[in-house]
This record gives sequence, structure tokens and C-alpha cells, in this order.
Amino acid sequence: MDNKLNYTEENEEREDGKLSYRTPIYLQLREIIRNRIEEGEYLPGTAIPSENKLAETYGINRLTVRNAVDALVNEGILRRVQGKGVFVVGDKYEENLDEHGGFVNVMSSGTKRVSIKEQAKIYRPAGNKYANYFNIEPDDLIFCVRHQITLDSEPLAIEDIYVPKDVLPKLEVVDSSVFTIKDIFAFYGIEISSMQQTMEIIDGTSKIKKLLDIPNGVALIMLSCDYWDNNGRAIAYSRSFIRSDRTSFTIQLHE
Repeated sequence: MDNKLNYTEENEEREDGKLSYRTPIYLQLREIIRNRIEEGEYLPGTAIPSENKLAETYGINRLTVRNAVDALVNEGILRRVQGKGVFVVGDKYEENLDEHGGFVNVMSSGTKRVSIKEQAKIYRPAGNKYANYFNIEPDDLIFCVRHQITLDSEPLAIEDIYVPKDVLPKLEVVDSSVFTIKDIFAFYGIEISSMQQTMEIIDGTSKIKKLLDIPNGVALIMLSCDYWDNNGRAIAYSRSFIRSDRTSFTIQLHE
């Protein structure tokens, strides 16, 4: 990694790639990180290097690094996530949708007792089912992302998300347990024009029941969400299996 700083007008670029002492060090590091983001080295939805790594790279102390990072957090460019790191926040568009899509999207804005973990992320051929759904070829690749959601460290839900790889190729490097699929689409300029959610009460497969440690006699809530872009193309599909004994939903009707 090139350690040169693209200096603001009060600085001059150094050829040796080291920080200057003509301005506060944390301000210089702040601009280095900002430039890395603007140049696409640190992508929206991904974590920047740790404080220890940045301190080692630039030969400065962690407090200085933290001050630089905090400045960008306060600007809304970075977001701290406890236990996971500091992530780049991309640009977001304003939306007029009344409903929020997907169980993780709802949970991320709710109680802090909920923990979301990206358990798996793979891409695979769409196959006939998802080829028909996304109007692509069966051999075209789709991302399959699984989230494990816990409440007070107890299993609460499993969410699966499916996205064609050509729609959102950067999903491979984004941590979807930190940002919702709607956030990630917005970071990369993909506008969701409409969504539709459906809810069913189901018995569930033995595999899902085991993953959620469901007691006998407890039903599952299956919450599905379809996402379409401005051209009417299906761009994502999510399906959540939620323990009915630990969840309640509120529906508001608008005149």
C-alpha cells in the first residue's frame, strides 16, 4: 500500500511517503483514509484496516489513529461496529417506501440485544428456480448469503438472501451483517423502486428447526421479500425463518 498523503492546500506532498509535521497528524491521516475511500481502495460496506494496523503502517500511536477515525465517523463517512471494526458508509439515496424489506433490515433498527452474523456467502449457478425468478440463464451466477440472528445470544432467525452476481458484484467483499441489502444497493447506485413482503406460518424443515433450536409445537414465521429496480427487474429475494415464540410484528395501516 502506498503511504503517500494527498495533501490539502496547507500541506505539500512528501516524496518519502511519510507524514508531515506541518499540520496535526490525525488530520493528515483523516485525509489519507478519505482519499482511499474516494479512490475506491476502501469500498463501501467494507472494513478499513484496524487501528493497530494503521498505527503500525504510519508509525504513529493508536490515539492519533482513533482521533482521525472518529473525525470521519462524526462526518458519517465511517461507522464503528462493536466487535467487528470500522466500516465505510457509502452514499444513500432518499426513498419513499413505507415498508422496510427483510427481517435483518427490521432488526438492525431495533433492539441492541439482537446480533446478526454473516454465516455464509457463496455464489453458485442460479439453476432453473432462480433463473426463472431473476430472468437469467440457469448457468448465471447468483450470490447466496445466510444470516444467523440471535436475541440475547439465543437463536431467533435464519435469513437467506439471493442476488444475481451481475447486479451487485461487490457483494462479495461487503459485510452484509453490518449493512442491510437496501443500504448496500444504495452504496453502489442501485435504486430499489418497489418491494413486496409476504408472511406465512409454517412447520419448517427439520434442518431449520435444529438450527433455531425450536421446541416441539412451536411454529415458524416465514417472511419473504422481493425487490425490483426501476426497470421492473427482480434484483434480490430474501427469505427469513423466524421463531414465532420470540417474535411479534406490528402492522400499521395508512389511509
